[in-house]
Amino acid sequence: MNTRSASNQFLAVIEGERPSPDRFPHAAGVPGESPAISVTDLTRVYRHPWTMRTSVALAGVSFEVGRGEIFGYLGPNGAGKTTTIKILTGLLKPTRGRARLLGRDIQHVESRRPLGFLPEQPYFYDYLNGREYLEMVARLSGLRAREASTAALHWLGRVGLGDRARLSLRKYSKGMLQRLGLAAAVVHSPELLILDEPMSGLDPFGRRDVRELILEQRERGVTVMLSSHILPDVEALCDRVGIVLRGKLERVATVGELVQDTAPRIELRLAGEPSLTWPARFANVITRNRSGGDTVVLLKEPSLQQELLAWLVEQRAEVRSMTPLRASLEELFLAAAERAAASGPEAASAAEEARKTA
Repeated sequence: MNTRSASNQFLAVIEGERPSPDRFPHAAGVPGESPAISVTDLTRVYRHPWTMRTSVALAGVSFEVGRGEIFGYLGPNGAGKTTTIKILTGLLKPTRGRARLLGRDIQHVESRRPLGFLPEQPYFYDYLNGREYLEMVARLSGLRAREASTAALHWLGRVGLGDRARLSLRKYSKGMLQRLGLAAAVVHSPELLILDEPMSGLDPFGRRDVRELILEQRERGVTVMLSSHILPDVEALCDRVGIVLRGKLERVATVGELVQDTAPRIELRLAGEPSLTWPARFANVITRNRSGGDTVVLLKEPSLQQELLAWLVEQRAEVRSMTPLRASLEELFLAAAERAAASGPEAASAAEEARKTA
């Protein structure tokens, strides 16, 4: 028996129970003002089966994602990102709290009908080829046979695997599998996408293609929630970001709002490495580095830029450029992590409170 007939037999078994596309409850039946994702006091506590000791993965997380928004969910390893996503997709049960997808409670399977999901470590049936796998996913998601075949071919081409449609998945590279997983998440035209590390294993060209695909989905009105360690991609894509640390949501804001809370800086690039005796008044407000044969001076107090520039001209230093800088999302994320680390006692008390409610 070949792999295609095996997958068709599997689909035939469930055909009688598979709902047709017109039975899927989409957003049309949900009030327009309801958010795409609503999370309230979400808590997850793990208990070791032998020692009975508990650990808190999430401690009272609450946030909302508006319809048509791209929302970035950021945090270091172990912060609670994947736990949150697993709860939203029905793979884990919360210890406490509630969540809704497109107005429907996550405890009901109907909440996941219009959902597309890419896990951090997707599993593939490696005896299938790319086309067979996507057709199977499309059929399981409610598309009929002809629709599934058309959608599979379209999305294989869209993610750059059109010439690998009949290649066995065991011969796919990690990057190719990641592209296939993303195609599987969107093959049934979902209204909500949840992507856990969608850029994982991709080269710069692959990351560019994924960014374009995500932006295309937003143009269609699709809501996207994604987690990623590649912060420049998050900064380029997301309308808002949420920063989760130690199971607690530290802040939700637009990148612009986050930047407003940081002090602006000025970068001056000087030709070569001029021998200068810097005045004491600049000692605590500048840092100097070498870059590409030039000297880069970073001024932390923008109010002193004219005074510094006049002094440099007086010293006959050649100023190649003067550029205002804003903090990057990476810098803001690291600053939030440092603040959270400094508030150790508060984090510990919050974790203890979550344990007591478990």
